[in-house]
Amino acid sequence: MGDDDPRGDGKGILHPEGMRAARDLAAGVVHEVNNILGVIIGNAHLAKKHVSNPASLEKYLGELRDAAEEGRELMRNLAILAGGDPLRARIVSLNDLVTNAVSGAGKPVELDLSGEDPAVELDVWLAQDAFSSVAKYMMDASSVSSLRVATRQVGGAVALTLEDDGGSLSDKELRQLFAPFAKANRRPKGGIGLTKLADLASRFGGNVVASRREPSGLRIVLTLPVASSGDGPSVTLTKKSV
Repeated sequence: MGDDDPRGDGKGILHPEGMRAARDLAAGVVHEVNNILGVIIGNAHLAKKHVSNPASLEKYLGELRDAAEEGRELMRNLAILAGGDPLRARIVSLNDLVTNAVSGAGKPVELDLSGEDPAVELDVWLAQDAFSSVAKYMMDASSVSSLRVATRQVGGAVALTLEDDGGSLSDKELRQLFAPFAKANRRPKGGIGLTKLADLASRFGGNVVASRREPSGLRIVLTLPVASSGDGPSVTLTKKSV
């Protein structure tokens, strides 16, 4: 085949599964952006109608600002998944990362952290962002009353487990849980918080799985390789109270 043959050598071709994932992501982004734009446009019209009423004007402008912030957060998260910024890998205590991520939670959190205080190599900002997003996703479910967070080191690996006591998911929902904007019964809209956790695992040599917690609830387990002091620069976090 010549250089101009459109069939090429197969490289760069988006196969059916990749095409389906791309369509799902595009559909999710379009849906989210349309919702945000609808709130912005609606409140802009209402603000214009109530310009002579300071209290009403402030209310509608506040809702407009909140929607704009939600849009900016969506774009920031998509940029993270696009991998535009270089990783800033550091050796850090997984226990400290987890403690900070769940601090200030609106529901009870049970911390069951490894006494070995395992160190992992992660981009600290990306990790805290992903952990916080997943914890928020689990805690925002109305059926969830508490969250259990545990770390365990086994040989050269460490596992981070997050478990809630909310409604259980179907097999199909579990398979799709880490896809962008995944939907699950009796759970808040997924957004891309869980997708960020899966992306973090893939970037740093780990994996993440979701399963049902018995008798009811969701369990998410992230496994990462344990880091040694010679793997790279380290950072010490200031721990927040839970």
